[in-house]
Amino acid sequence: MTDKDGTPELDPSSIDFEQAYQGSTLVEGIVMDRLPWEIGRPQPLLVEFEQAGRITGDVLDIGCGPGDTTVYLAGLGYQVTGLDFAPTAIEKARAKAAELGVAASFAVADATVLTGYDGRFDTVVSSALAHCLDAEQRKAHVAALHRVMRPGARLIQFCFSQAAFSDTYAPYAIGEDELRATFRAPDWNLTELRPGTLTAIKPSPEFKAVMDRSGAQLDFDAEGSMLLPIWVVEAERV
Repeated sequence: MTDKDGTPELDPSSIDFEQAYQGSTLVEGIVMDRLPWEIGRPQPLLVEFEQAGRITGDVLDIGCGPGDTTVYLAGLGYQVTGLDFAPTAIEKARAKAAELGVAASFAVADATVLTGYDGRFDTVVSSALAHCLDAEQRKAHVAALHRVMRPGARLIQFCFSQAAFSDTYAPYAIGEDELRATFRAPDWNLTELRPGTLTAIKPSPEFKAVMDRSGAQLDFDAEGSMLLPIWVVEAERV
């Protein structure tokens, strides 16, 4: 899709993630060397959670993408399963783990179903997945997570928050009220909910032009990487 002045437009809710991984593009006509979330390392917030001792036992990296988080945690000795809906993402994740000599399990899976993993995990890490699901899909996803987590297991979730211009980069930005209503008794104990930022790649001039044209007002770190507003969620499965 293009605007009347010829500048491509980004509609986050229309992204086909398998095609995006195959062609390294989110916007028709603009091919990137990496997709925005492919930063080549785990999110800094995830590293903070790990260093604080809040990742334990058998770990599920749901929506693992190219495997940055899975490989990082497996390299530290955790037993990690990485699941993603996009087969090409799983191929990339497996190749990364093999290149680094890290043992991890990967499979293609639907995050709203998660068949075959009942009662398997002590920790679930979810980075930039929940906001890719619409409201009904999110309900099914949370129910599936509850089923695959053991009693007392911890969910660590980073999802785009509703903010000015969030519709320009977030398929389905999520509000605070929804999160508080979702992660509550009797199924969950919400232990942390706070604002944070997700690190994305330094945008190419072409991609930055798309974002500028959309009206998005972005923040950047010292290296020029995008910093996007998110909710940091930690919840215990009852």
